[in-house]
Amino acid sequence: MHAYEKPAHKKPDSGTSLVTFTLLLTAPAVLAAAALRPRSRSGARGARRG
Repeated sequence: MHAYEKPAHKKPDSGTSLVTFTLLLTAPAVLAAAALRPRSRSGARGARRG
């Protein structure tokens, strides 16, 4: 038996990194959520006073 065993999963050499992959997945979702968010009226900010 060898003292060192190769890891089961190799990191792809020419593939996209995990950070890039995560950004490609999350950026469109964040932009879509911001675009689809109901927009408040211009005078609605100061309307609620507690």
